[in-house]
Amino acid sequence: MLLSPLAAYCNYGTQLSGKWKEVNRWAPDNKPLTYKDTIHIEFLKGGTYIWQKQNSYLYRGTYKITDKDLDMGTKFFTIVSHTPDKLILKDETGQYEFAPDRSVAATNPIPSEPTPKPVSSINPMVGHWSKYKSTSATPLSQVDYTRQLKMIDITGGSSDGKLGYLYAAKDADNAPSWYIESFSDQTLYCNGKDKRTFKVIKCENNDLVLQEGDMTYFFRQFK
Repeated sequence: MLLSPLAAYCNYGTQLSGKWKEVNRWAPDNKPLTYKDTIHIEFLKGGTYIWQKQNSYLYRGTYKITDKDLDMGTKFFTIVSHTPDKLILKDETGQYEFAPDRSVAATNPIPSEPTPKPVSSINPMVGHWSKYKSTSATPLSQVDYTRQLKMIDITGGSSDGKLGYLYAAKDADNAPSWYIESFSDQTLYCNGKDKRTFKVIKCENNDLVLQEGDMTYFFRQFK
């Protein structure tokens, strides 16, 4: 039976464990869905996980739990219920019920998610990028919207020598707080309101991922 968002759930601590296989899926209006892309999740020690949809690529990453929220980097769920025999997750697209996966591993190797290519030039990053997600490796007591990025315009060069501009959430669209001074060793060196550096983790397939300390920003170009 589908659990409501207000259903009680067990105290699961700060980590999950074991292998799980999706056994039911519901739409946001609680209607049962048919599906062929069954989700498999394995939670490992150290806050890492492996995620795979049936006959698709395998993804590895890190996760963290805050209260009922499960943050898996590019995926974000609410934990509706968790017992030794059942795990129910919810996001904006619906609810997913998992049961322990005790099946024998497939004999054929599973293709892993390709490692992002090193970014050796600023040219692949040229364009207008909008943030669609950000995560923090440590809990945030509050969000500083004068420093949280919302978008980046990367020009690759201009008459004033600036390589692009970074906008905080509270910045007007014509008043960026920082500009990019230089790019080297996969790092954007920025100046303006203060100096900041961002490690370029990925720039491919319309995904730009930057890291600054514990914060990771995910950007896309929306047309």
